[in-house]
Amino acid sequence: MTSAPVRITGPAEDARRTHKQAKDALRAAVARTAELLRRVDPASPVPGLTWTAAETAAHMAGELRDYALALNRHTGGYMTHANRPMETPSRMSAVVNARQLTEVPERDTGRLAVVLTEASLAYLAAADAADESAAIPTANGLLLSPPTMTSLLLGEQVVHGLDIARAASTPWDIEPRDALLVIPGVLSVAPEYLRPSAAAARVSFELRIRGANQYRMAVDHGTAVVTAAGAKPDCVITADPVAFLLLGYGRISQWGPIMRGKLRAGGRKPWLAMKFTTLLASP
Repeated sequence: MTSAPVRITGPAEDARRTHKQAKDALRAAVARTAELLRRVDPASPVPGLTWTAAETAAHMAGELRDYALALNRHTGGYMTHANRPMETPSRMSAVVNARQLTEVPERDTGRLAVVLTEASLAYLAAADAADESAAIPTANGLLLSPPTMTSLLLGEQVVHGLDIARAASTPWDIEPRDALLVIPGVLSVAPEYLRPSAAAARVSFELRIRGANQYRMAVDHGTAVVTAAGAKPDCVITADPVAFLLLGYGRISQWGPIMRGKLRAGGRKPWLAMKFTTLLASP
């Protein structure tokens, strides 16, 4: 009697497998952000960003609206096919961000809490009705499945929630379980955020996120692929999920997690770990 083969998945499949949990986590994260917004000064500058607390919240609501619109158009039979844009998602995101701040003009954070909650309910309703296997065009030029969308939107809530909390000088914890739901979505789109400076790079990493499946990111002269772990990598990165998430979003430096044992490098060429964060732009 032979045992059944072990099914190894990549990040997109992991996002699909945990979609229900991610939707529940998104609902809870929005409620938490809304509570924070009711007690923050709208004009507080956000450390590391060019936005105020209110503008950051408007962007968060705009993201939820944009993704809900993309889902509803696809479900309704509109915009099911699209040519990939020439601009990178990073550059298109800058344009989208500016538009969102115009389309969500509210700057009272108490009222923005309501706007954010309503936008999340509309998104979650659209996600429940969507085909989870569909590749849906989004405003920043990516083709995303609904599970990947939800994963990324959860990342927006927990990371920008941290941004707003920092502006308000109030504590904000990110739970490892939330980080583990965001990471598959982030890694699914990571190849689209490869920096032009990585054009000459040829390197592979095995990513061992504590509590998650293991992944392999291979960069080869201007292209990148993220799959389940397999072939022997050049460098192995072992990371705490929250530290990995915040490092990927550019909210912390690598030195703190290294000093606290939350980020370690190994493999044949451990020194290449220092290159990892320079290869990708923040999602």
